[in-house]
Formats: sequence, C-alpha cells, structure tokens
Amino acid sequence: MKMKIIIGIALAGIAALDAQLFINVRVNTDATTQIQNEQQISVNPLDSLNFVANWRDFRIGYRQVGHAATFDGGRTWVAETLYVEPTYNWDSDPGMTVDKDGKFFAIILSFNSTSEPNGYFVYESTDKGLTWSLPRTVVNNVPNVFEDKEFIACDRTASPNQGNLYVAWARFVNFSSPAVYFTRSTDRGFSWTQPINISDVNGGLQFPVPAVGPAGQVYVAWVTNSQIRIDRSTNGGVSFGTDRTVQNVASMLRYVKGSISTFSFPALDVDISGGSYNSYVYCAFMDDGTDGYPDMFFTRSTDQGVTWSSRVRINDDPPNNNIDQFHPWLCVDKTGCISVVFYDSRNDPQNILTDLYLAQSTDAGATWLPNVRVTTTSFDLTAGSIFADAIDPNRPRADRAGLIGEYNGVAASSRNNVVPIYTDTRSGNQDTYAAARSPVGNAETSEARQNFAIFGPNPWHRGPVRLNLNVAETGYISVDLFDAQGRNMGCLYAGNLAAGRHCIVLDRPADMTDGVYFLRFKNGDRSEIHKLVVTK
Repeated sequence: MKMKIIIGIALAGIAALDAQLFINVRVNTDATTQIQNEQQISVNPLDSLNFVANWRDFRIGYRQVGHAATFDGGRTWVAETLYVEPTYNWDSDPGMTVDKDGKFFAIILSFNSTSEPNGYFVYESTDKGLTWSLPRTVVNNVPNVFEDKEFIACDRTASPNQGNLYVAWARFVNFSSPAVYFTRSTDRGFSWTQPINISDVNGGLQFPVPAVGPAGQVYVAWVTNSQIRIDRSTNGGVSFGTDRTVQNVASMLRYVKGSISTFSFPALDVDISGGSYNSYVYCAFMDDGTDGYPDMFFTRSTDQGVTWSSRVRINDDPPNNNIDQFHPWLCVDKTGCISVVFYDSRNDPQNILTDLYLAQSTDAGATWLPNVRVTTTSFDLTAGSIFADAIDPNRPRADRAGLIGEYNGVAASSRNNVVPIYTDTRSGNQDTYAAARSPVGNAETSEARQNFAIFGPNPWHRGPVRLNLNVAETGYISVDLFDAQGRNMGCLYAGNLAAGRHCIVLDRPADMTDGVYFLRFKNGDRSEIHKLVVTK
C-alpha cells in the first residue's frame, strides 16, 4: 500500500482573508453538529505563539469542557479533546490562566443539577497545553449551595504573591441569594484556602471576574442588578476592603436576538507591563446605548480601583442605529495595549447576522483605533441551537437559542499578535473558532522563523522525507510525532545541532495509518507545529 504525506501548515475551516488580514480557524475537530461555546484563552508569557484555550462542549451529550493548544499564534490547533472530571456528570463554565513560567491552569464547574451542591476543579499543564494533570479540587460539595460562574487568575508579577492562583465566583446560598466568594492557592492548585465572602451586599449579583495588579493587588469585579462593583485585596487575597462602584448599568441581564442571554459583566484586566500606564485597571462592559440597544463601553481606574473614569463608547458604528453589541472580553498585553473583542451586528441592517469585532487602544483607553472586523463571514447566532441533552434530546431548538455561551475570550502578546476565541455558527451549528492576524507581527514573525522547517519532497509518495531546518541557536533539537488527539506517537529525531541550516533525512514510520498528524520541532524553549495529512 502506498501512502503520501502532504506536509505544511494547514488551517481547518479557514474562510477567505478579509481586508483586516484576520484568518478564522475552527478549533473543535469533532464530526458532530453539537454545541461548542463559552470560551477562554491565555498566552504563554515565554512563547508568544503558544496560546491555550478551553470551551463548553456538547459533542458527547450535555455539557463537557474541551481544550486545545496552538504553537503558531492560532493558525493550527493540537491536543483538541475533553477534560475528564469523574465526580459529577457534567462540566461547564471553563476558565483559563497562565503563570510567569508558562504553566497553564484551567478551571471547570462540575455538577449534576443546579439544585444540588457541586464543585470546581483545576487542571495544570506544564507542556504548553498538550497534556493536563488530574483534576485538583478547589471547592466541592458544600451543603445547601450551588457554585456558579467561576473565573481564575494568576499572579505573574514580581510581588511576594508571585504564582498565587485566585478563583472568584457566585455562591448561591440555599440555591438563591448569591454572594461573591473567593479562594486562593499558593501551591499551583493542590490546596486552597477556606472560601471567603467578599461582597458587602449579597443577592442580585453575578459574574465575578478576578485580575492581578503589578504589586500583587487582587481585584474582583462583578455585576449587580444596577451596578458594576469592585473590591480589592492588597495582601494576596487574604482579606478584601470595601466594595466600590465602577459604573451604573441599566440591568444585569438582557436578551438579544430574541433569546440570547447577555450580561453586563465586567471584562477586567490590569496593566502589568511596567510601562507608562503600569497598574491602570481597565473594564469593558455592555450597557444600553441611547437607542436602547446594547453598546460596548470602557472605563479605567488610575488609582487602583478607587475612582473610575466616565464611560466611553468603543464600538465605532453610528449611534442610534438599533444594532446589538454584546459579549465583550478584554486583555492587556505585555506592551500595554488594550484589546477588547465583542459580538456586533453592524453589517446587517436587520440586526440578525453577527460578526466579532476588535477594539484596541495603545494609550490606556484615552483614544481607540478604528474597530476591526475579526470574522470573515457573518453568521446567525441562533442557528444550530438544538438541545444537546441526553435527558431531553427532543427539546425544541428555539428553547436553546440563547445558549451560545455567556462569554468569549481574547489573549495577546502584542497589538499585532492577538487571538480572539468565540462561538461561530457559519457551518449551521455552534463551533469554537479562533482568529489570528496574518501576517504575524514583526516580533512574532522573527520568533516563528527561528526554528523554521521545510519539507520535501512534497507531496511525499515514497522514500525518505528531508527536513531542512534553520536552527536559531546551537543546542538540542527534537522532532516528535503526535496524532490528532495530541497523543505523542514517538520521537522521530533527537540530537544536538549547531546554529545554521541542516538537512535531516527520516524514513516514514511503518505504523502510520491514514489520518491527521502533527510534527513538533523543538529547539531550546522554542517550538513549531506542522500539520500532516496522511492518505493512501
């Protein structure tokens, strides 16, 4: 039997490039038409092309959580599979963070019913998102409460709290009357402190979002029925102060497109770049515009959350046009650039079809660059919302239209290396998509080329394959083979090479069957992933 291997950087689900030079990549690889939504993503501070993401996933029935990693700035994704948490039937509400050394931490909510106690569990990856630890318990089975809407943050600063993990969430006491609770770990999630209530007024609140400042300050912001509130800890999360108002909002929850639930939650981050705006706290949020339709707003604090600026509308379409903007997420990169992504229907006068847009500021939100369309195809978010529950698989499609996930994600290492992750229905059902800039920014392009590999002959019909490597620095080189699920199928080459160009000749592994594979090239701390499609 003859095989040929077509080798190169391939992108699943790519639409044509638009004028803004974004490419859109379908991250989940399942062949079902079930739901993938509610995404989060983080970037490795030591490798600007390594992003790791997770999302809510219905491919095998009601709610699980999937994950994947990219080593080329979002252009291809590997190790795409589901977390396993055996305590409860269902998993939801994924979160993601990373420490200063590039260790990733994912958190999930696990439950059987919203009227029964449940738990949170954390996973750690020390190999850039390829493999994950067993689940570590954050909080579990507290009587008479339901834990909801958890998010996780890590201290990546030089403070005494460096490496601490922080989790904030809404605890529904007696399955009602929510309060903001908080816990911390000083040992990479193996153990956690007794949770504490940090909201001064309980009830009528949701979506606590944590973030960490440059001196190790811990901020947690959330939304109430009429306000976004914030609290701060100056001792590494041991205790918190008095809640303060960030902004007033028209309501905590509203519906768009008929039945898509959206929250006026705080998309929160802090500048820890060490630049001119170091320690500034930033918040993006959805609220009613002057026409009653939701707009994107931004506010900042220059005094560690004590006072906040007047809100600024950051979606730059014409006001009073009866168009929805919703589901923001915000990050600050290592250069101090602010990136905010959000859903936006400005390209459809009927306010049905939706795109993802990006707003960026390089001067702490004083001015904003023109909004950039991230998606290359507009889509109807109410498509593909069939109820994916093993308990009631025939529940009407319209009943689930609102559940596209209640948040998206974005991470960036620089203004030109920003990767949003979001729910996309261009294929008629909900998928997790990522977007990446093309070409990559100057710094990322330089880094990506340091281990660049060229293959030949291509296509590969018979005989050996030649790997032409441009080695950036003298040292250990390895070439590993992975299958489509991210499992390591073995090392194809390992050895020390001097800086410069080299040609390595490899024979095809005898046990390779038809399918999708990945080659990972490593040279010191840098790695590069290439996708292989093996056919007869």
